[in-house]
Amino acid sequence: MTAGHDTFPVKVRSAAAADVEAILALIDLNVPSGELLPRTADFVALNADHFLVAERDGRVVGCVHLDEYAPSLAEVRSLAVSPDAQGAGVGVALVEALERLARVRGYTTLFAVSNSGDFFRRRGYEERHIPELDRERSSVSRFKGVHAKDVASPG
Repeated sequence: MTAGHDTFPVKVRSAAAADVEAILALIDLNVPSGELLPRTADFVALNADHFLVAERDGRVVGCVHLDEYAPSLAEVRSLAVSPDAQGAGVGVALVEALERLARVRGYTTLFAVSNSGDFFRRRGYEERHIPELDRERSSVSRFKGVHAKDVASPG
């Protein structure tokens, strides 16, 4: 579970208004590489109830966004972990918590558009064609893999 780092206690919780700046800082670390799309403070604040954060010693060290795509389909977005917390299971904890949130909210399938295919495959995601994405894939994301996982059975 670790990649050369020690694991540490991390608490995953729903984001609050006070977390907006920390979430933006984490996302902004991953924008230059093209891994994440930039977000604004207004966007994060308006969608705070769809963000989860990972906290260690009172500091936000990771975030993830559950973005509804269709009534039964949601996307794993803005998954970011602070460089000093990478390799310690923070991303795994965030994705697992997001899957639980997706089930509670009635989504049957989660997908991620990512260059981190190995990470998602280890979590049970498989490369899958998501027809709803065809008309919306941007030039930025079209070269990334789409990985999906069924998190609940329909009905």
